[in-house]
Order: sequence, then structure tokens, then C-alpha cells
Amino acid sequence: MIFLRDVVPLVVAVAIFITAVCKGTPWLQSVSPVLLALALLWCFRRLYFWWRKGSFSRRERRRTEHPAENLVIPPGLKKPEDYEGGHGFPEAQWTYINRAVEAQGHYFANGILAAILPPLALFLLSFQILALPDGGGWAIGLIVSEVLSLALLVYFALTNREPTSEWIENRVRTELLRREQYLFLAGVGPYLAKDGSDAIEEALRRRGQIEAADGRVLVGLTPLQDPSGFTWLEMLHGASSNLQTRTDCLERMDSYLYYRIGKQSLWFANELRDCEENERLWSRVLTGALLAAIVAATVHIFQLLRAGCETSHDATSWHVAVGVLAIALPPLGIACLSIRAMYNFRGRSQIYSHEKGLLHIHRGTLEALITKAKNSATSGSNSPNLKMTDFDFRAIALRTEHSLSMEMQQWMLLMERRELEVSP
Repeated sequence: MIFLRDVVPLVVAVAIFITAVCKGTPWLQSVSPVLLALALLWCFRRLYFWWRKGSFSRRERRRTEHPAENLVIPPGLKKPEDYEGGHGFPEAQWTYINRAVEAQGHYFANGILAAILPPLALFLLSFQILALPDGGGWAIGLIVSEVLSLALLVYFALTNREPTSEWIENRVRTELLRREQYLFLAGVGPYLAKDGSDAIEEALRRRGQIEAADGRVLVGLTPLQDPSGFTWLEMLHGASSNLQTRTDCLERMDSYLYYRIGKQSLWFANELRDCEENERLWSRVLTGALLAAIVAATVHIFQLLRAGCETSHDATSWHVAVGVLAIALPPLGIACLSIRAMYNFRGRSQIYSHEKGLLHIHRGTLEALITKAKNSATSGSNSPNLKMTDFDFRAIALRTEHSLSMEMQQWMLLMERRELEVSP
């Protein structure tokens, strides 16, 4: 919802602009374009956050009512947090998810402003040259507004070094906490040789380590390996003969299948659908902007040819408007290109599509293992079949977590920015 205080600057700026037009006071004519430009930028930023909140709500409602894939979790299936020692992870995850969403919003808001400021500066200068070549209060106001737009661009560039760092850090922290929850559930990685209270104590220690780590340390925690250098999968195979078989192994397998692989696959499917739709939308916007620039340039050519055949060369408002559009529309199209590059829908959709395919493979492997285990006539924790099933489950869980960690690393490389995307 947009509050009244959000539009007060624009109302005041418009009132001053109207007063300047009616009274013709030189200082008001100089000030009003500056105030109007600032008010429009302020309202644009506030409008973006309002639109973002509504878009997020619509997206979540659509994912609930019309998901890209169907996922039916059996009733009564135990959640990961319902296992002893796993209850603390979801609360920590939501804390950093909210921080990641907030940091993402600020990055996109600043990035969009940085992308439109150059076309705005060019538009103000072009309008002044074409409409007010003789100077005056209005011309001074337009030039000051242009300088202010460029100054704001420099400010964003200097104050937003590594603009995605906070977003990436909180998202990685969230994903590591989520991964830790399922490592604990499967009994792999740091929980391989631990059971009961030892595993719970290790979970608390690891959760504290992840929450306290800075961005660089978090990246170091991403690989699935021991500090000694051995991968967790190698450690699993090395300890296969000494593993304690868990009596609730089948229940843990079902929980991992639906809550880890199933829900993660559904998330990728929904994100893939959204990215593909947004990519098509921005492609149409970009095409429309470039076509409009071509039309404006063509009309401007005909105007110049016609003006060459006439004795009077007085510029009309129509001539001024076409000239300004012919100059400003190409940079505006490039700004649209910069915004699309900032979101990088195509790159993200490629990563999500690849990871979704890998998760289908892991899901099929785990489903086959669960079916085989349930159909076998095994009983007791010392059964050789159950012991082998538990080992295979742990191996599948590690391969799944490895592929998800690779997706996270690819996403970090894709979204890392040293500076904002600025259109020329």
C-alpha cells in the first residue's frame, strides 16, 4: 500500500511547478525542475517497493494455488524438524531468508535507479537544447537537474561497492542452515560417526558456526568435505563397515525424499517458470523500446527533410518532442537491457533447469531404494539388508547435497556484482 507521505514530495513539487508556470518567477522556474526530478525519483523508488511487495504476494499465492509441479506429501510424514535435535534449524533459516529478501529488494531498487539515471540526464539536456536554447530560468533548472541526476549516479556507484554481497551472504547462510538440517537427518558429513546427544551437540555447534561466519568463511563452508581434505562421500565409504544402522532409517528416507528433494524440486520448477515468463516480458519491453526509437528517428528524419524545403525554421512543440524522443529512446532501451542483465533471468533459468534435472535423477534413485526396502522382508536394526539400505540412503543424500551445493556456487558466480549495472 502506498501511503500519503510517499506522494507528499511529488505533490509539493507539482504545486511549485504550477506556481512557476503561472507566475513566471525566475527563481521558481530554476528550482521547480530540480524538485520535480527529485520527487519523481523518490516516488519511483517507493512505487518499486510497493509493486515488489504486491508481486511477491501474488507469486506466493500462485505457487500455492497453481504450482508448476504437483507435490503431495503423505499425511503424518515426519518433518525434519520433528526429529530430536532438528527443531532449531527452521527458525534460523527464516531469520536469514527475510534478511536476504530485504537485501535483494534494496539491490534491485538501487540498480534500477542507476540504470534510468543516464537516460534521464540525457532527456533533460536534450529537452533544454531543443526547447530552450536561449537559456532562462527553466533552462537553468533543467541543466541543474541533469547535473543532479549524474551526481546521484556517481553516488550510487561509490556507495554500492559489491552491491549483491549482503544478498548473497544471507542467501548462502540460509542454504547452509537448510543443508545442515538434512545432513543431520541423513546422518552424514559431520554427523556420520555421531548419534543421539553427540549428534545434537554437533548440530548446535555447527549452527552457531554458520550463523557467526562472515561471507568469506561461508564460502569456505560450501564444499562437502572435512577440514582434513577428505570429502564426506569418501569418509562415508571409509566408515561403511562401522556404521550404526538406525531403526528409523525408512522413515528418514521418506522425510528426505519429500521434504528435501520433493520441495526443492518444486521450488526450482516454480522459479524456472517465473524466470522464463519474466525473460519473455523484458524481451518484449526491450523490443518495444528499440522499435519506438527507430520510429522516432525516422519521423525526425522526415521533419529535417521537410524543414530543409521550407523558408521558416521555427521549432514547434511537436518537432521538439520528436527530437527529444529520438535522442532519449535509444539510451532508454539500453537501460532496459541493463535492468534485464541485472535480474539475469536467462542465466538463472539455465541453472535451475539443470539442477531440477539432477534432482529428478536423485529422486528416482531414492524412490527405487525405498520401494526395494519396503518390499523386502527385513526386520531389526542388525539386518544386513537394512544396513546396506541405510548406507545407500546416506550416499544418495550426499550426492544430492553435493549437486545442490554446486547450484549454490553457480548462483553466487552468476549474481556476484562488483558494481551496479549502469546503462551508458
